[in-house]
Amino acid sequence: MRIPQIHSPLKEVYLLTGEEVFLIEEQLAAAKALLGEDASMNSSWYQAQEIQRVEEIVELCNTMPFFTDRRLIVIRNFHKMGQREKEKVLAYIQHPCDFTTLILTMEGVAEREEKKYAKGLPAGVEVLRFSALKGRDLHDWIAGRVRMYGKSMDRDAVYLLAETTGGNLWFIASEIEKLCLYAGNNPSVTIRDVEYLVMESHEPPVFAFMDSLFERKKDTIVRLHELERTGINELEVITRIENQIAQHYQVLCCGKNSRAGVHPYVEKKILGRKSLWSASQLVGLLSAVRRVEHGIKSGRTLHPYTAIQEALLETLFPA
Repeated sequence: MRIPQIHSPLKEVYLLTGEEVFLIEEQLAAAKALLGEDASMNSSWYQAQEIQRVEEIVELCNTMPFFTDRRLIVIRNFHKMGQREKEKVLAYIQHPCDFTTLILTMEGVAEREEKKYAKGLPAGVEVLRFSALKGRDLHDWIAGRVRMYGKSMDRDAVYLLAETTGGNLWFIASEIEKLCLYAGNNPSVTIRDVEYLVMESHEPPVFAFMDSLFERKKDTIVRLHELERTGINELEVITRIENQIAQHYQVLCCGKNSRAGVHPYVEKKILGRKSLWSASQLVGLLSAVRRVEHGIKSGRTLHPYTAIQEALLETLFPA
């Protein structure tokens, strides 16, 4: 999958949308960098929920920039803006100023929900979608990120890093920087580097919880409470669970040929749990977790960790 990018020359209006907020953040930084040395005095950033007078933002969009030819205005989480304010922004977009770049973001919005929130946007808006990176797309992104530091990464090391971090791009980017520094003069980051630097130091509560969950231990809920106390985002926990379910199904319920994307270290661990999971149990757990995920993203679930606990108790220890 090709990841979209903002290039020079900047256009009048962009919409950056999708689940991968890290990629959106990087493109916002790239847009600001394209303004050059006068970026600070010619860029303004707003959170949609905090905007009180949208008229002032529209007025700023119509104001000439200082000492440069372009101004940058960013409204983050446009989909959370009130209807009255949103209509005023849409009215401006119908006839945008050619010396202003307005960037709207809809962060964490799934593609199926995008049309509902983006309703009314003119056809001329440049829409850049940043879908969740998974499987080969995630692995290619990791390898490309490592190349930015002038190094390569073993295929097995890429798989293990993706698995260990749960596919969280914020964390992966941080760990890649550490790994490349640790590699020193070595041209390649190896699986041993990932095992030593990432696996041994990365969030022990996460690994303890995942092991308890998929080994169907009675302390699973205790481990979940430990996770909550660490402050880890509930959606990251859900993503990790979903990824683990997919890998367990791949290893335990499909043929050997289907395991190509599973690292041998992970495969061996999962095979040791063969007697604990059937295909229907894994599908049931996935369905329960996805219901919780939908509730959190739609705002209907007020206590996410409690909802996760109930979903696990329902499937692991049914009454």
